[in-house]
Amino acid sequence: MIKHRPFLLTFAALAFGSAWPISGASAAAQPIFWSALRPADQARTTMPLSGKAVSGPQGDTLAWHDEGRPVELTGFVLPIDQDGDLVYEFMLVPWAGACSHMPSPPPNQLVRVVPKEPLHLRRIYETVTVTGALRPGLDQAQFFMIDGVRILAYGYSMSHAQVAKATATVDPDLLSLSPFGVLPR
Repeated sequence: MIKHRPFLLTFAALAFGSAWPISGASAAAQPIFWSALRPADQARTTMPLSGKAVSGPQGDTLAWHDEGRPVELTGFVLPIDQDGDLVYEFMLVPWAGACSHMPSPPPNQLVRVVPKEPLHLRRIYETVTVTGALRPGLDQAQFFMIDGVRILAYGYSMSHAQVAKATATVDPDLLSLSPFGVLPR
């Protein structure tokens, strides 16, 4: 029996390890595009150059409902709660200038993010990739602008998110404002 003990211990360790549940934090994050957050029949939201609102009846329809798996989403940072260059909470938006310089995207194209650690913001509308569990649910957040307070309706939230500077993205919905008009990033 002593000859088989190392084999039995190894077998028991492997069996116990494979039966251990895999947590959401250790599972690989699925990269998604902004289009995954809206219904397939909802047109791509383009950056408005006029003063009219983008939100329409479909802007409240949420398409992402897989809360069990972490995702990666790239977008622009719009601070909601900050102290100096430290950002404690922000909206992730699909285009630079959204919400503060022009009308906001529909709620299903806004994600409220609470990072695991405060984000050191180098510039407004910095491009970042957030990783974590994306929770659907319509809600509102207060946003302070230089000319007053604004209420933003958002469709998704992510708490305890990992935030990293974005290096590159191929998301066709991610846009940046240029002095010459709207140019893809």
